[in-house]
Amino acid sequence: MNGGMNLASNHTLIDLFAGCGGGSLGFRQAGFTPMAAVEIDRQAAASYEANLGLRPITRNIRRVGGTELLKSAGLNAGQCTLLFGCPPCQGFTELRKGSSSTARDRRRNTLYLDYLTLIEAVRPRHIAFENVPGMLSKRWRRHFDALLDGLRKSGYDSTWSVVDAADYGVPQRRKRVLVIASRVTKPLLPAATHFEEPVDGHPGRHETVRHAIGDCRPLKSGESDPEDAYHRARNHSTIALQRLRVIPEGGARADLPPRLQLECHKNHRGHYDIYGRMWWDKPAPTLTSGCTNVTKGRFAHPDQDRAITLREAMLLQTFPPNAVLRGSLEQMALQVGNAIPPLLALRIGEAVMRMERASTRKRTQVRPTFITHVPNRSRATRSLARSST
Repeated sequence: MNGGMNLASNHTLIDLFAGCGGGSLGFRQAGFTPMAAVEIDRQAAASYEANLGLRPITRNIRRVGGTELLKSAGLNAGQCTLLFGCPPCQGFTELRKGSSSTARDRRRNTLYLDYLTLIEAVRPRHIAFENVPGMLSKRWRRHFDALLDGLRKSGYDSTWSVVDAADYGVPQRRKRVLVIASRVTKPLLPAATHFEEPVDGHPGRHETVRHAIGDCRPLKSGESDPEDAYHRARNHSTIALQRLRVIPEGGARADLPPRLQLECHKNHRGHYDIYGRMWWDKPAPTLTSGCTNVTKGRFAHPDQDRAITLREAMLLQTFPPNAVLRGSLEQMALQVGNAIPPLLALRIGEAVMRMERASTRKRTQVRPTFITHVPNRSRATRSLARSST
């Protein structure tokens, strides 16, 4: 619980599905104070606590009530400035095309209903919601429309768009549906700051893999950086190293000679990024839960024969150098891959701060109307009309 704050001078944040803290780190940099968080995974929650100094409620969000959440935050209903939520997206992801949804996926796909229930209890001034673009597909669109309809019925005006984290300075292509909503002012989406090609008035180019990880210590398979616990290369098998040695920068499994191809990939269409190398001078591909495993996607280093390390994944996600992770290699990779990039959260937070300032100006600009003498109905009507212009 975070009691004793001067709420009049602080912009408060509640982070649902908080993960290891990527969102809260960015929002804190934008000027928000994290007051409460919910994260079901205990290792991710431990990472969040190490990064933010705040212990999340570690439970399924379906078992977290609004009263408990407000008590944990030390807030009353209506006092929270921003509620951020990014429900797990595995059920919506386009990577699962052609595969049947599991019961777990179907349960996850309705988490937005619990999200709406907490919104009604907390009554935050502003809301930010992020998920994969697959939520807009014909198969899942009803869930997205129900979310927007629920926000409207709860008194929130909303706007949304599909955004790419690379357009906000993140050295990674990461497209997401971003919803911004407010009950006190017109919602705003963050303006892009970086572009694939120069744009008049906006010279910022997309950040690249080279810019993010080019200064990391070179490593061979199985090696570690003695000065950085997170910069440890996986110990690849002999056959994996043979494959990596023949794949050029930007290449992938299609570049393998027949003798090195996996049997399951021969005559197989799809999964083209397996054993893929990143490009030095482009943004990285979307990092996922398998971002340190070359068999999970384009996660090989541009020219070193290995997968990227946790440190390199953290840098590509724009985590600060002092960020902390807890758990096994796979658990930490899952946390990094699932996180919202802190820099993207910062840009979202800056947009919400502009909304908050606009709502404050609106309140201070409202002037009371005084009518001291109303001789007849028509004159009163004319007086009120004049005072409102």
